[in-house]
Amino acid sequence: MSKGLQIALGAAIVVGLLGWYAYTNIQGQAAFQYYQDLDEFMANVDGLEGRPVRVHGYVANDSIDRDLDAKKVVFSVQGTPPHSGLASNRTLEVLYLGLETPDLFRDGAEVVVEGRIEHQQGRTLFLADNLMAKCPSKFEAAAAAEGTSSGEPEVVL
Repeated sequence: MSKGLQIALGAAIVVGLLGWYAYTNIQGQAAFQYYQDLDEFMANVDGLEGRPVRVHGYVANDSIDRDLDAKKVVFSVQGTPPHSGLASNRTLEVLYLGLETPDLFRDGAEVVVEGRIEHQQGRTLFLADNLMAKCPSKFEAAAAAEGTSSGEPEVVL
């Protein structure tokens, strides 16, 4: 077999493997999976049953229930921050199997949950495989205290 044919065969194998890897990741949605906000998710909830998804929201106040015996955490996610003063009309009940939650996980925390939706006994339940809590920005509180909308200092002339 000539050197040119060996190089062409090797390149064809590499291209084929890369194509197969890209196809399986896009097909299974394992890579390039972005989160949806709660309102967007709830609008399409019927078509998403059983599929892996990510949902962004805020933990509803007084909704965290830790069951130590069953090793699970049940809580509700809402689309608006509880401290914003805006009433949230939709919540999503989340079941997270495991007791190891992020340190920042508490009432009002901004979270992204990964898992799948399931309908059980007439209710919609999100079965979370992964739970991520977003770190609050230190600059947002400072800007609100100063009366500015951005984290940049005001310039007074």
